[in-house]
Amino acid sequence: MINKDALRMGYFILYRNEGGFFGNLIEKQQKKKGSTPEDAKYTHIEVSGGGQWSVNVSPPKAKVVDITKVHQGMHIKVVKFKNDTYDTKGRYKVAFWASSNCNLGYDWFGILRFKLKFLFHQKRMFFCSENALWALQKEFPGALGMKPEKCMPSRFLRDEFELVWEGEI
Repeated sequence: MINKDALRMGYFILYRNEGGFFGNLIEKQQKKKGSTPEDAKYTHIEVSGGGQWSVNVSPPKAKVVDITKVHQGMHIKVVKFKNDTYDTKGRYKVAFWASSNCNLGYDWFGILRFKLKFLFHQKRMFFCSENALWALQKEFPGALGMKPEKCMPSRFLRDEFELVWEGEI
C-alpha cells in the first residue's frame, strides 16, 4: 500500500517498466547508456505535487494526475535530490516549475533523438525525465551536469538522490 506521506511536493516518482513496447525500448536504451539492469527497469518519472498528485508528462500532453487512479498497481521508487536546502525550500519550487509545463505537448522527437541523433530538440515540449530535470535545474542550476533533453529516468536513481520509499501503488 502506498505511503502518501512519502509523496511530498517536489519529490520524484519513478515507475518500473511493465513490459510494453515503448517501456522495453527505454529500458534497453538506459542499459546501453550505462544504467544498471535494475535501475534501467524504471522507465517513467513524475514530479510529485504532494499526496497522490503528480505531474505526468506523457502523450498527448503534460497534466496533473491522481497516481492512485492512473498508475494503480505499479511498483514505484520515490526519491529526493540530496541538497541541504531541498526539503526546506527547494522541493516546492521544483514542483511549481514541473507543473508550469502542464498542457504542453509531448516531445516525441526528444524520445526518438536517443536513437536518431540528427533530430532537433523542440523547446517548450518535454518528455518525462526532461521535465523532471528541467524543473530541478530551475532551482539548482547545473544539477546532474547534463542538459535536460539528454536525461533518462534511471538517472534519478544515482548518487545525487536519496531513496525515500519503494513499493506498490
